[in-house]
Amino acid sequence: MEEVDVKKYLERFSNTTVDFYIQTGNYGDALILNGAWQVFKDLNIRTNDITIDSPVGNNVLIINGNGNFIDLYEQVRDIVIKNHLLYKEIIILPSTIYGKLQQPLLQSLKEHVTIFCREKMSYAFVKEHAVNCKVYLWHDLAFYNHMPTVPEGVGELNAFREDDEKFLLKKPANNIDVSKRGSQSTPLDEFIKILGAYKTINTDRLHVCIGSAMLGKQVNFYPNSYYKNKAIYEYSIKDKYPKVKLFEPGFFEVENFLFKKIGKYKRSIAFRLGLRK
Repeated sequence: MEEVDVKKYLERFSNTTVDFYIQTGNYGDALILNGAWQVFKDLNIRTNDITIDSPVGNNVLIINGNGNFIDLYEQVRDIVIKNHLLYKEIIILPSTIYGKLQQPLLQSLKEHVTIFCREKMSYAFVKEHAVNCKVYLWHDLAFYNHMPTVPEGVGELNAFREDDEKFLLKKPANNIDVSKRGSQSTPLDEFIKILGAYKTINTDRLHVCIGSAMLGKQVNFYPNSYYKNKAIYEYSIKDKYPKVKLFEPGFFEVENFLFKKIGKYKRSIAFRLGLRK
């Protein structure tokens, strides 16, 4: 696996202007975007922000880091499909990428496309299918944020997701899905204020975990519906933020998840996995 510091890679665009695509998202995506802006500021890279309907403005298109390039979503896949032959160079900043719907697109991409993956499972998947692209491994852009010093805080915050990526079938009492309180363009003030008030954060939201870890909080980190959370914990969090503990589900949690998400038609999978007798 080839690790390349994305900030050093982007140094060659210092003092230039690039087209920049920002997918719509939640408060967690704001943490990614602010990390990207910090990198651009440090390197004096100017951006022409585009949408899927924008004309080409510059030779280079940079697509912000994301968890959108998977089968659950369409935004990043659509922007790449429309634009990958229109630019001299395209760079996808550290992202999670997987799924059958991505395979034909990845196979069609040419050598002018560079893809950064933010964990090892996506890297292996993209390397297998994007055989003509440059593919590198590097950390989520959220880690480029400069976080303030906050008090230790008191009590526990339950901040679990309530969408298709959730793993827990029943959300805990007093749940506050912090990520739903803002969008990718919302200033981080409230995000930091909420997390900063608590001593311990219980969450399955990746960027609630990352933001809390960077603020020095105790974090009990739970899985989402696929490998993303665990893979990024293993690559970027575990060795740097010892106050973050990964919750590993047992057989009963996995069994309940399979039954609820997959349904009766595929219950035999649980039997074959030895999760139910």
